[in-house]
Amino acid sequence: MTYNTTTELTELYFQQSRDSAKTPEMASYDSLLQWPSNSYFNKFIPDKLLLEKSLSTIEKPSYSIAGQVFGEKKEQEYIGLKHFSNLFYERCRLHQQHTHDIDHRNLQIQEKLFNVQINNFPDKARRQSNLESQLLQLEQQRRDEELTFWKDTVELREKLFENATAYKQAKHRYSVFSDVEAQYDR
Repeated sequence: MTYNTTTELTELYFQQSRDSAKTPEMASYDSLLQWPSNSYFNKFIPDKLLLEKSLSTIEKPSYSIAGQVFGEKKEQEYIGLKHFSNLFYERCRLHQQHTHDIDHRNLQIQEKLFNVQINNFPDKARRQSNLESQLLQLEQQRRDEELTFWKDTVELREKLFENATAYKQAKHRYSVFSDVEAQYDR
């Protein structure tokens, strides 16, 4: 879990305050996805840009026949592949945060357990038992996180490889057609 710093708290306050001089900036153009800057949604900017790119029309006409026939398909396959890789990256990053948080709490409890073991508290056995049960719960949370991560990413990984194959095929068709076209232009 990421802990807030003072500047992040200040930015959060200014985003939510009605009386603040700072106001959340909105995109100046008409976009499908709009949200305030400096917020949680900044994580999704790569996908926002990919979505806008996939919905935009080609500005410059492709003079090659290969570009006209296979260029759009190749570009759309690349955008889909990039989107799934962004999703996979976000899920991996979230998994890393969860496991780091579990490890951090585990270390804190082990320190407390060590402190209880070396000191003679009147209720030493109860404290030690309580801390050991917390450690077991954290181990179970870690196993659950690993299993959940695997389950969450199975479908993403399959789609990622399917899209990689589709992109490779579209790229191959484009390059074959470009090579044939280049031979006839000579």
